[in-house]
Amino acid sequence: MPVTWMGNTYVIQHNNGQCIIALKSRMSEALPFNELYVKGIPRNFGPEELVPIFSNAGVVHTIRLLMDFGQHNRGFAYVSYVDPRHIDRALVTLHGMQISVTQRLEVSKSRNSRSLQLCNLQNHRTAAIISQTVAHITRIREFRCKMIRLGETNDVTIIFKSHHDYIHAYTKLNRVRHIFGPTCCIKTF
Repeated sequence: MPVTWMGNTYVIQHNNGQCIIALKSRMSEALPFNELYVKGIPRNFGPEELVPIFSNAGVVHTIRLLMDFGQHNRGFAYVSYVDPRHIDRALVTLHGMQISVTQRLEVSKSRNSRSLQLCNLQNHRTAAIISQTVAHITRIREFRCKMIRLGETNDVTIIFKSHHDYIHAYTKLNRVRHIFGPTCCIKTF
């Protein structure tokens, strides 16, 4: 059932342990890069309560409310706004806001990492070979590689299209990093 607030209609979808509350007019758009991480949400709150609260800072683009197996929220969400400038306003307006007798919101910028670095690679590998190897191991096809030569070794920065791809790739590559050389390590930033 959609939620309407201040003339905006939000559609609700349940997907992979998330209740996604998205502005209907912006549904086809990709999620904005900047998201806020919000914790301290009472477990009995749903879209009807959250849309008005988060709208205090501006027009909400999407709320990704994490859910447990019983379909209750887990107490935290990721929020994005139509206007990226509202991120800073939300940090000031919502952080510390008392929303129940016992709970206050804690709001911070989400760490939405999309890059990792393979360090100390053997020098005989080219960027093309590393790209092919990463694509084969992770089954991810869309990313960019940037190689930096450091004398006897190389470092390669890999930039993924999404945080989800980054997490998946980090998990897969960390298990087999030795194939890039005995001293290879993975740095995240």
